[in-house]
Amino acid sequence: MRDLIVVGRPNSGKTMFTLNFASYIGSKSVDITFRSYDDLITCKHFSVEEARRELCSNTLHKTRTLQSLVLKIAIGKTAVNFRLNDTCGIGEKIHNEVAVRRGMAQTLSLMRCADFIFHIIDLSYISKEYMNGSSTIDHEIYNYGIIQNSYIILANKTDIPYAKDNLTKLSCIFPKATIIPISALLSQGLKEVKSCVARNI
Repeated sequence: MRDLIVVGRPNSGKTMFTLNFASYIGSKSVDITFRSYDDLITCKHFSVEEARRELCSNTLHKTRTLQSLVLKIAIGKTAVNFRLNDTCGIGEKIHNEVAVRRGMAQTLSLMRCADFIFHIIDLSYISKEYMNGSSTIDHEIYNYGIIQNSYIILANKTDIPYAKDNLTKLSCIFPKATIIPISALLSQGLKEVKSCVARNI
């Protein structure tokens, strides 16, 4: 089974994307496996709406462990299973909480063995550091992903007022990447993501 990983900064929309993409491809409920840094595994069944309420938040680092969903997608006349892995957000600085540091380490570890990387970038966060060439965590993920040749950027929050301008900037900052504009919140752009998944599983 192919492993696809969703990575990015904290609060970039990774969990909302994961759940709404599951819904978009036909899942009304999800079984989520939570795997801690020390390999403690728990599994919980949710309706997609319940999962949104419980797992999505504006709080930084709401997601602290690997959250995996086995999903099914129709390709032609067959249905193929794949694993979509939601992860702890990665930041530039060493976090003061052990659980968050371990979550980030877990994310980085899974990136090295994932079959495909979805890099979510928040279009509301195109900072001066992006524009002046300073290295950010998004640059580091991009540089790694491009080498793997199994990587795409999902430019999230196209529903915000200045998204179009920031999307143009993003294309200049990360010129070698394929970029799909999405709104995880409104489930926009997911048809293109579904096509991408179908080509890579």
